[in-house]
Amino acid sequence: MAHRSEFRVILTCRYACDIRVIRLLRERGLGNGPVRLIGQLKENHSEEWMKRVARYTKECAAFISKSCLLPPTFEEPPKPVALPTYKWHSVVYSQDILYRLEDIKASITSTYGSILKLDSTRKITKKLSGLAKGTAQWLTSLGNEMGQVLISVLTAGEGPGLDLMAGGLVDRYKAAGVDPPVALYVDCGCCKEVGETKLNARFSEWPNLIVRLHIWHFMRRLAVGCTTDAHQLYLTFMARMSACIFEWDAADVNKLREAKRAQLKGHGWTALTEKQLDRQITKEELELHCRRRTRGEEQTIQLLDQLIGELISDKGKDLLGVPLLDPIRMQHIWYCSEEACEVHSGPT
Repeated sequence: MAHRSEFRVILTCRYACDIRVIRLLRERGLGNGPVRLIGQLKENHSEEWMKRVARYTKECAAFISKSCLLPPTFEEPPKPVALPTYKWHSVVYSQDILYRLEDIKASITSTYGSILKLDSTRKITKKLSGLAKGTAQWLTSLGNEMGQVLISVLTAGEGPGLDLMAGGLVDRYKAAGVDPPVALYVDCGCCKEVGETKLNARFSEWPNLIVRLHIWHFMRRLAVGCTTDAHQLYLTFMARMSACIFEWDAADVNKLREAKRAQLKGHGWTALTEKQLDRQITKEELELHCRRRTRGEEQTIQLLDQLIGELISDKGKDLLGVPLLDPIRMQHIWYCSEEACEVHSGPT
């Protein structure tokens, strides 16, 4: 690889492409693809061609001004070279990826984590076009606590198609000698009254792995009890529900208060009370410097029960008298969720 990287050109049957052009395609995004690159290259080539033609005509004009027996004749400047199409650039870009495939695999498969999150979506598969359109229904990704993606697979179904992914991930941890993860958060299939779940069977080589429902999906399940997400109190309900589940780490908050108090004293603010100091701390500063943790099972159930009880009453109606929560539906959802919390208690 070191010797190959010294060669700055990628060769094909008819043309050669400078590696600097291909690097522009590595930063692909919305509106930044091969078609846009061809337009930019044509503009750059046209500008360079115009400069050289202007220089050529300037040299020719110097000969015309000189006296001679026969009038000088000059050849026409060469026509601009036609650039390859965007399809050819896509092929060369694919070859560049194949050259670096082993390094790419090594960098991807060197990512691990102790807390994993498994989630599936259909949004990506709907964007597939050409021959790949309709070949997959789900994109399943598994990330760690740092937000890094360990593996992503396209499958025709969300269930049995994940067996190979789970087996490959277990083998990756085993081959690298890395300790197995502690917890796995999922969007469904984490609870079963009798026997083991499908996820426990897939990760059977990790017997101590704790499988739990992700908190965001838990909140979304409770939000199903709302009459509509366009209600005036919907956002307030989601924010209050998050506050019932999470709390700021007390040690981090105290350190932030000390730093904020010292900063304000430097600007001439003295003798601040605790309430005045808290008003000066913004939400962005809390998210940047402080960690959040869950309140625990008993306190979370108690706070959520109080919140749902208040919003089922007249406090949960907007100015037109439309209720935020459907009482029958919400009581059924909350009763099932509370039973699940009691039976499957554990770390959150």
